[in-house]
Amino acid sequence: MKDHLKRILWVFSTKVLVPSDLVGCIKPANYLNMKKAVLYPETDIDELLNNTNPKIIIFGKCLHENMIKLAAQAKKKNIITISCFNDWHFNALSTKQEKQFKLNYKLFKKSDYVVVKTNYAKEIIRLNLGSNSHVIPDCLRFNGLEIPESFQNDLEILWFGAPTNHDTLLKGLDEIEEKKIKINVNVVSIISDSIIQELNDKNFQYIGIRLFPFSDKTLLNLALQSKAIIIPLINDHARHVKSSNRIIDSLNFGRFLIKSYTDANREFDKYCYV
Repeated sequence: MKDHLKRILWVFSTKVLVPSDLVGCIKPANYLNMKKAVLYPETDIDELLNNTNPKIIIFGKCLHENMIKLAAQAKKKNIITISCFNDWHFNALSTKQEKQFKLNYKLFKKSDYVVVKTNYAKEIIRLNLGSNSHVIPDCLRFNGLEIPESFQNDLEILWFGAPTNHDTLLKGLDEIEEKKIKINVNVVSIISDSIIQELNDKNFQYIGIRLFPFSDKTLLNLALQSKAIIIPLINDHARHVKSSNRIIDSLNFGRFLIKSYTDANREFDKYCYV
C-alpha cells in the first residue's frame, strides 16, 4: 500500500493555503505521507514529471493555465488525473467567476475522475456537464471540543470564514438585528478595510461585534469561548458547489450550529438548527 501511495502526486496552483484545498487535499496528503507540489505558471512541467514520476496526479483548485498543461501532458504519459473541484460558476456574474469557470472546465476535460464535496455539487455538475463525479467530504482539520453545558444570557456566538463569505456574514447580522436580539458576535476572518467600513455603516444597535484576524489558534480559542456558531448562507449558484468545511468544522467543535437553508449541504441539516 505504501509503495502505491508514493506514486501519487498532489498538485496545487499556489502556496497560499486555500481553505478547500487544505481540508480536501493537503490534510489527506499529509496524513497519508503523499508527495505534494506547487505548480506555478512558470514551472517546467516535464521537469516536475521526471522528478516525481507519478502514476496518479490529484489536482487542487485550478488557478492558472499551467495546471491544464500538466494534465494534458499527464494524459499523454498515461498518468491518471483526478481533479478536486470547488467554485464552479455555471452562471458567472463577473469576469473573475467566468475566468474560474473556464479554467475548471478545461481541467475537467483533461481529468479521468472528478471529486466534489457534497451530493448537491455532484448533481449540479451532472446537470450542467453530463458527468458523474465522486463525492468525498472534507476531512476534519481540528480536534473536537467539549460541548458547552449551558447557555448564558449574554450569548457569545462565532462566525468564521474567508472574505468571499463576508456578504453572508452581513446578511446574517441584518437578520439578527431585525429580530432585536442582543448578542455578541466574534468574527474570525481576513479583516479588510472594506469589511470594517461595511460593519460601521450598519450601525447595529443590538449586536456587539469583535473582529479577529484569522489563525487556527484564534479560531480554536474563540470556538471554545462561544456557545453557538452561525453560518448564514445565500442560496445562489456560487454556493451550490462550495466546500462544506465550515459546517464540518463547526459540528466538530461541538457547538450549537445555526445555518441557513440552501439547496446545497442538505445532508448536514439534521445536525443543525436551520
